[in-house]
Amino acid sequence: MTADPPDAASLLADLTSRDPQRVWAASHAVIRLPVAARLPLVPHLAAIRQATDGLDLGGAFYSNNDHLRQALRTLEAARDGRCSCTLYPGYLFYNPNKEQASGAVNILSTSPPDWNMTYRCGCRVCGTEYTVEQGEYHYTWWDWTPIPRPQA
Repeated sequence: MTADPPDAASLLADLTSRDPQRVWAASHAVIRLPVAARLPLVPHLAAIRQATDGLDLGGAFYSNNDHLRQALRTLEAARDGRCSCTLYPGYLFYNPNKEQASGAVNILSTSPPDWNMTYRCGCRVCGTEYTVEQGEYHYTWWDWTPIPRPQA
């Protein structure tokens, strides 16, 4: 059984609280929200930006501010009507297996298991395909690169 996603009002309160832990947790929640659940936050983008401007969320091996930046990018994509898959490049925490389980992508192929694995994924909404390199350092990460479509 999965828990209901947090409501927009509580996420907005957390994102604008200036409390680093609350902002960090809310950022992760926004990144995981379905597109329809993000829409109520879109009108508050300016207020969220203002409240988080200059806020240091810490992070040892990876800046926690990148999670906030990704949450803002997620809201911008919802505002602009862009496919959610456009958010994959530039953020290292979209696991292709979890994205497939959520219904967002199909894993079309994988390289043989090795130190670094490579996936080929296709977006179930817009059809964009990606090469996804999996790496590991202090945590596992995934680097998504769109595969250019052939010109007609």
